[in-house]
Amino acid sequence: MDFTAFRLTDDERTQLLAVQTECAVGWLNSDGWPVSTFLTYVFERDAFWVTSFRDRPRVACLVADPRSTVAVSSAGKPLGHGRMISARTLAVVHDDVSTAEWFYPRFCQMAGLDAAALARQDRVVIELRPRAWNSFDAKRMLHPLSY
Repeated sequence: MDFTAFRLTDDERTQLLAVQTECAVGWLNSDGWPVSTFLTYVFERDAFWVTSFRDRPRVACLVADPRSTVAVSSAGKPLGHGRMISARTLAVVHDDVSTAEWFYPRFCQMAGLDAAALARQDRVVIELRPRAWNSFDAKRMLHPLSY
């Protein structure tokens, strides 16, 4: 079956990325197994940005092999259930002051956290830059004539 007709438009993808705050991030662990976790994200500068404690295994794994994935769904948001996007991404781990200075205030404003407290923790910022996108809108499949 050709799913091309069920993909989100670029504008719909942008809208979903703007309203959702959590994504699933996947990477390969040191044994080569795919693993993932849910993280709060900011989509800015054409990339997903997340934060992690520096000593988390995912940080070392993403430095060693930056190939990664990000998935976002519309679940729990006003857009309704059934929309999703995923991206093959390349990760860059940042621990510089200039990244921290723009990221933590933006992230904490969106997540309702204290930026100063977060910045004092031993954290890094992870940029997940999309290389390819995939998307799906279940409403288009269920009601194809309304689009």
